[in-house]
Amino acid sequence: MQSRSPTWRRPLTIMTVCLVTGAILVGLAVIAFRWQRGHLNAMPIPTADPADSAPEWPVRSAGPISRAPGLPPFITSVSNDGRYLVDQHGKPFYVRGDSPWSLPVDLTTDEAAIYVSNRQTYGVNALIISALGATANGGPHDDGRTVDGIRPFVDKNVTMLEPAYWDRLHSYLTLARNAGITVLLYPIDSWVIGHSFIPRNIEQCEQYGKAVALRFRDLPNIVWMSGGDYIPNTDDVAAGSDADHCINQMVRGIRSTGDSRLFSIQLQASNSTDNAYWARRVDWNFVYTYPPAFTQLQRAYHTSPQRPAILGESNYEGENNQPETPPTTTEGLRRQALWALTSGSSGNFYGSDDWEFLPGWQDRLDSPGLAEARSTWSLIEGLEWWRLVPDADHRLVISGVGDCSPGDVDVLDRDCLTAARTAEGDLAVIFVPTARSLRIDSTQLKPDATFEWVDPVSGARQPTGRRSTYTTPGTNAGGDTAWLLIARSN
Repeated sequence: MQSRSPTWRRPLTIMTVCLVTGAILVGLAVIAFRWQRGHLNAMPIPTADPADSAPEWPVRSAGPISRAPGLPPFITSVSNDGRYLVDQHGKPFYVRGDSPWSLPVDLTTDEAAIYVSNRQTYGVNALIISALGATANGGPHDDGRTVDGIRPFVDKNVTMLEPAYWDRLHSYLTLARNAGITVLLYPIDSWVIGHSFIPRNIEQCEQYGKAVALRFRDLPNIVWMSGGDYIPNTDDVAAGSDADHCINQMVRGIRSTGDSRLFSIQLQASNSTDNAYWARRVDWNFVYTYPPAFTQLQRAYHTSPQRPAILGESNYEGENNQPETPPTTTEGLRRQALWALTSGSSGNFYGSDDWEFLPGWQDRLDSPGLAEARSTWSLIEGLEWWRLVPDADHRLVISGVGDCSPGDVDVLDRDCLTAARTAEGDLAVIFVPTARSLRIDSTQLKPDATFEWVDPVSGARQPTGRRSTYTTPGTNAGGDTAWLLIARSN
């Protein structure tokens, strides 16, 4: 039996309870915030990285199987100058991506076929997919079971792949291959560590990587990824966290099979090369930012040694991760994509809240945001985008640039004009997100260059004369005032 507190202590006890309760609630709020904004991951067991002193990994190119005749283009390697991705035919590959993270565990085979076919009609050529599920990455169960109960591992042993699970994932990746879609596949992401993925030692991380690579060695449409909303839990970033070491050994397990397909890592709200541990281990730069993307993309573009930069994650349609700002609109999605084009990115990924396949996702397949993405990608197809160099020092556009200051703000809170041109001056692309007048130094372009305004929504073109000052034509087909000014030499 518990003794009752004296009457004089009750107010203090109540106050103490309130204070303790408040502290707990604040703590939970901080944890929830961190869980939403990025995972501070620690492995469930201590690990060490015996290969931490290994030299930089070379830029990879895919093996012979990816060059089989008759296949559509897939991402296979990096250009000689390190600026962009190329396909198995050696041609520049502009990423037109979507982000169905939890597809393997949330969809049946028939549903996956519907989804992939739909994305093919929109010109999507790359998908972000987690190989394993957990509730935090959109899966139905924290132990990695699929929607119909198939587990990824035998007895939770990460070195023993459950055939039914991995056969199904193979069939989904085959659907993507047949649709001409490269899959950025995450064998481990930040949400599954300690849930559906629990290695007993670091050797199992390597064994798992080897098993996954062998399981999918026949598929030419895979780029290896890891991370996610990932913040390494370590005080010594350069030395790496336990989770970093496990991911590193996972990739080494993949490489041990002779698999040389490209690898990169997604780090929460930063570039892959911002992390000292991963900067020397990635083949390309995954750019992840919710604020306006131009600053971070241009920093990635100028990273040494040069590696392709891709806008891998920014605000998704209908979501917004900037506090007290409205959901992302088609105008915001358009800015993200066109800032990417003119700031050195070799593509961008679209996304929506159906990354986790919420109820009714089938009715939202043909969303306005995806239609907007297709329109933007269609404009880029006709450009030799891989030759463009960002006009970061404003030599081409000398006034009317707008507000390009960095800051943790919404994409619609910056009106930064971004431009890019070729070294030869025979092509320039200027993205003007809001109505204005701008001045151009035409000596940066060839004398025979002709100019036209392009509606980024409809694709309609309005030729305009060569002059030093230009004023945007008014409202575009989407109802806002964004335009592209494109100059080409005959």
